Amino acid sequence: MNSIAMTLRPADILLDRVLNPADDADLNQWQPDHLLEACGIIPDFFVTACITAEQENPDTLTLQHIADGMDRVYQFGGFGYPWPGTLDADGVYTSPHDGDSPMPPLVRFAFNSGARVFECFVYECAITAIRERGTASLFIGRFD
Repeated sequence: MNSIAMTLRPADILLDRVLNPADDADLNQWQPDHLLEACGIIPDFFVTACITAEQENPDTLTLQHIADGMDRVYQFGGFGYPWPGTLDADGVYTSPHDGDSPMPPLVRFAFNSGARVFECFVYECAITAIRERGTASLFIGRFD
């Protein structure tokens, strides 16, 4: 009998995900599994930080708690070395540096905590942004 090995990660179950959320024409050429593979274990950092932060701060959960949790899990800087820039509604990252082209996100992951939604956008080169939907809270860093 042949068996099929399948790896299922907590992020696959606990996070909502949208591939190429900005509908970028170049990213539309990528296979879905390549988009996910390019995210590496960043979704695992995000889901671990969200669950831990929610358990530790059930009534006062903030994006700062999640950012700190991702930095603890990652252990190599992450949001501790913030990147300047902005995100538009679709998660497209714009750097303030002249000559840098806007970067569409590869994947958008979302964690629901009651009525609040925390989003994680992963870009090429392991640039990562998290925000709380509907607020100005935003962190941008690199998790390579």
